[in-house]
Amino acid sequence: MDKLEMIERLSAKAGVSFDEAREALEKSDWDLLDALLLLQEQGASKDSTSDEKYSTQKKQEYNWNGARRDVKSDFSTWAGKFWAKFKELLHKGNTNQFIVNRKGEELISMPITVLVLLLICFWPFSLIILFAGLFLKARYRFAGPDVSDKVNAVMGAAQDKAASAVQVHRSSNADKRDE
Repeated sequence: MDKLEMIERLSAKAGVSFDEAREALEKSDWDLLDALLLLQEQGASKDSTSDEKYSTQKKQEYNWNGARRDVKSDFSTWAGKFWAKFKELLHKGNTNQFIVNRKGEELISMPITVLVLLLICFWPFSLIILFAGLFLKARYRFAGPDVSDKVNAVMGAAQDKAASAVQVHRSSNADKRDE
């Protein structure tokens, strides 16, 4: 590494000006670590005011009665929270249903988890089938303890629009045949 790169790296790491980094490197015989330590001793480095400490030792905490215990790493706590949310979401997906009706008869009822897996794994076919079902007078709804009426209201409005589009198409085709 040439001297210019060393100056730039020290300047960025320590948060000091280019000239301060160059002077520190010259005083420390162009040793980056010594120059960084020198800047920290002088108080010029931004790192010298940081309360953050780095260590290779395990983090430990003391509880209220003075007993030590190991602190979990950030990743393991994040992974634990992620896994808990995933299990909760999976439970909700399995307790709520996606139901397909046609002419008042229930054709299909499946857990929402299955619907999501079908949409992920076979998304082109699933979307085509769901979209075609709208024009074949199929009605979709969600049922279960975690489903709000707003979701089914929005789906009902979309299904009503599809039904009216089919009616408009049929009436325009009928008009063309009559001519």
